[in-house]
This record gives sequence, C-alpha cells and structure tokens, in this order.
Amino acid sequence: MGYDTLTDFNDEIIHQSRAFGLTKHTESQGSRSVNYDSYYNKTGVDVKPVIQRRSRAVSYKRQVQQIAISEEVNRLLRKASETVDQLVVTKDLIEQANYAFAFKDCLEDLWKNRKNREDNWGDLLNIVQVVLAQVEFEQLSEVQKLSIKKVTNVYLCKPEILDPDIDDALEALSEAGFDPWSGISGKPEV
Repeated sequence: MGYDTLTDFNDEIIHQSRAFGLTKHTESQGSRSVNYDSYYNKTGVDVKPVIQRRSRAVSYKRQVQQIAISEEVNRLLRKASETVDQLVVTKDLIEQANYAFAFKDCLEDLWKNRKNREDNWGDLLNIVQVVLAQVEFEQLSEVQKLSIKKVTNVYLCKPEILDPDIDDALEALSEAGFDPWSGISGKPEV
C-alpha cells in the first residue's frame, strides 16, 4: 500500500511518495514483542513512531486476573493450613471430626482451582483427598493428623511442587498408615 505526502516547505510544495509500513517495536522488549510502531509523516520532515497500546492493555488485564486468582488460591491454602493446625491440636473427638470435615471442604475449594497451579500440586491435592476419604475422622491418630499437617503445610503450601516433593509426601502419608493408592486399588474390604 502506498501513499503520497504533500508538504509545504519554504513556499515550495514537496511531493513525497512513501510506502506505509509497520516496524516491529523491539528496542525495549526484545524479539518477543507484540507491539509494532507505525511510522507516519505529518510535516514531511519528522518520522515519529506511534505505539499500538492495545496488546499491553490486554496483557495487563490478564496479569491482574492472574494475581487475583493466585491470591484466591493462597487464601484457600491459608484457611486449609489453619484448619489442619486446629485439627492437630484438638483432643475432643467431635471437634476433631468437625475440623476434619472443614479441612475436607477446604480441599474441595482448592480442587476447584487446581488448574491455576502446576500439575504436581493438583496430583498431591488429589492424593490428600483420597487419603481422607478412607478414614473416619473421629478415629484419626496423632501420627495421621501430624502427617496430614506436614503434607499440607510443607508441600501443598509450597510455591512449586516438584517430583521429589510428591515422593516425600507419599512416604509421610504411608508411614502414618494411610494408603495413598487406595483411589486406584479401591477400599480394602473389612
């Protein structure tokens, strides 16, 4: 596409023919930039860039949404951590069951947000839910409560869960007498 520019310069009309073009704006953002400069010529002498700002606004909005989602997940993790801490401390069996049910509800809320974290985090969350599904909350032993607390506070609350973390969490749950694989193998018959 071409265009013509007529410029009045010292009582002379200068006729310039230029091709309109977009130049990738990479000076500040490198080769991954999605911004382009559109060069135009108002006076026939200066060439000034016009930066398209739409892509920045969209990415800023997405960034704000991601922050809000992360804050929601962190709030739910804090609630789960506080609930499991209370579960460990209580000695009354009714309160223990109530805290365990509240903790299970926290895990369900976290499960709704599993796609906002890495796959390992969702896998570990699923394992903890499977472990809780196989026990009666009034009969949780101190060792089992401490292992659930450890898995929640040490691993689920980490910024990023790696494969060795899952192995350690599985070991802690197994040592406490849980069967983390019961979701695959089924409940044992009594």
